[in-house]
Amino acid sequence: MAKHPAPHRDGIGAIYAALTNKWDAQTVAAFARSIENGDDAGNAETIAAFQVIDAKASGLLTHVSMMIAGLGICAPLLAQHRFEEVLIVAEIAAYLVIAVGCLRCLSVLHARRRTIGGKLSREHIQRELIFRHELYRLCINSSIVLTIFVFISLPFLLWW
Repeated sequence: MAKHPAPHRDGIGAIYAALTNKWDAQTVAAFARSIENGDDAGNAETIAAFQVIDAKASGLLTHVSMMIAGLGICAPLLAQHRFEEVLIVAEIAAYLVIAVGCLRCLSVLHARRRTIGGKLSREHIQRELIFRHELYRLCINSSIVLTIFVFISLPFLLWW
């Protein structure tokens, strides 16, 4: 009876071992099938809806990242008082919260969870789609309001 060699614990092997630490042999063997069968639980419209949300969340994440960078560059130029520093840091923190929401919209479906016969359940996919849609809506609306606030506050801070 041949033993399987121990997984490598350096480089890529260490990363693989860390990511699959709690996976049993059956889960590892069925992982590719569960990803392939993910399309079976949803129809083409559902898959397209996920792709649209992914694309929109990526665009919003780009905007949020640029606003964080811009505020970081402007902070030393504009912040002359403690109030101004607090305001700019609060704006950056708000954008970071929006960024976390965007990243959640981009997250991968959990192929190891809520499976029925190795396939993701239709109910899980539908709930995830609704969640991502509403989360994206919240992130985009928050980003619009916050960007308007920054647009108004930066000249005010410069004038102050």
